Amino acid sequence: MDVRKHRYLLIFAILMLCLPLLSAGSTSARDDARTSSDPVLVYNLSGEITGVTTYVMQDLLATSVALGAQLVVVQLSTPGGEVLAVQNIMALFANSPVPVLVYVPPAAIASSGGTYLLMASHVAAMGPAAQIGSCQPVAGSIPITEPKYLEFVITLMTSHAHLHERNEAVATQFITENLNLGPLEAQANDITEFVADSLQDLLTTLNDYTLIRRELVADDPTYRVVPTSDLGSYTFDWSQDFAGVASANHITYQPNLGLVLLSFLAHPVVNFILLQIGIWGFVFSLNAPGYAGEIISVFCIILALVGIGIIGIPVAGLLLMALGGVLIVVEAKTDVGFAGAAGIGGIICFVLGAIFFLPPGQWLIPAQAMWVFWGISVGFALMFAILFSFAIMKAAEARRLKSELEAERVVGKPGVAETNLDPEGRVRALGESWSAIAEEPPIKAGESVVVVRLEGIRLVVRLAQEVDN
Repeated sequence: MDVRKHRYLLIFAILMLCLPLLSAGSTSARDDARTSSDPVLVYNLSGEITGVTTYVMQDLLATSVALGAQLVVVQLSTPGGEVLAVQNIMALFANSPVPVLVYVPPAAIASSGGTYLLMASHVAAMGPAAQIGSCQPVAGSIPITEPKYLEFVITLMTSHAHLHERNEAVATQFITENLNLGPLEAQANDITEFVADSLQDLLTTLNDYTLIRRELVADDPTYRVVPTSDLGSYTFDWSQDFAGVASANHITYQPNLGLVLLSFLAHPVVNFILLQIGIWGFVFSLNAPGYAGEIISVFCIILALVGIGIIGIPVAGLLLMALGGVLIVVEAKTDVGFAGAAGIGGIICFVLGAIFFLPPGQWLIPAQAMWVFWGISVGFALMFAILFSFAIMKAAEARRLKSELEAERVVGKPGVAETNLDPEGRVRALGESWSAIAEEPPIKAGESVVVVRLEGIRLVVRLAQEVDN
């Protein structure tokens, strides 16, 4: 089997591997939930908090509403993250119609931005040996001491502490003194409501509690978790009983593949590398022959801009699919020396673009029907992939045959430059107009040339007098 057939088998293998991923998405939560009412949706948030985390939280909370969940649990382990992302997630928690419980598991750390999220939750809990605190913002590795900025983050922290009737003075110390607290200290200082050895123990305890909303001061509603048996002691305008959360169907939320890929791209190191490759690759490729360098550079820049957040997910999907279309046309209609790389790159761009278009998956239909839908989708995708791969292979074979036949016909033949060649342009030879490149540019329009060789469907020419000499 020759190299070309190996290459097209590789293209098909890529499609076979990637298309099932496109269909997978974030589905486990939806399928399980169809068999249970009022489930508890659980998400494990670890690592840095970025703008992508905001997308994940938006989808998580929207999913909880679509499923009719009675509680969202975020198991949190993080060193912190971007201030804007943390602020946006706190706002999402505050506006969520489904109560959010943030639990720092045993021995986990939720410092800096993680503590802010804990403070914004409707229910806050920690496991043994867990730790929260160290919330002073930093720029690079230098703590920020500017009074206006500190006042902003203090207000952000204490406003959410007030909303959930937690200790505002201690919340301030997280920032001004970089205070750190363990589970017992946090509970004793009214920062968290519970200490539990595990999530199941926590939910078992929460069975006997109710979340209420009340106004200690007019037009200033706050939330508080109180024992259900003590409800008669409170005046409130809204409540949610947590009875049954321990025995409810606990569903693990998994972000779809597009969000997972976006999380990878948003990592500062990955983002920096992609951006550097894109920028410097484009600069150097301007003086290099062919177009492979420019295409790869644009691809890296698009991914970097997505990770930074300058380009939104739908726009990124469109750009990648458009780039894929250009590469496919280049592969099918021209021969620029890519040896099939343009076709492979086009397929990869289409796959990545499609991943960014994956819906969150908030479909409330029977699991069997979803499997049928996936099967039909994958079947059609594979059918088109096979047809496309076959078409690319045939186009490449046709170009190769044409090149072999025309090489014997045109090499050594005279011609005339129709345009300036510096180094690319057009020449007329054998009564036809050809795309050409000058071996030793420049060649001016009207000068006589001789064909030196054929590269794909382009002529490589020299001035006629140079060949004579």
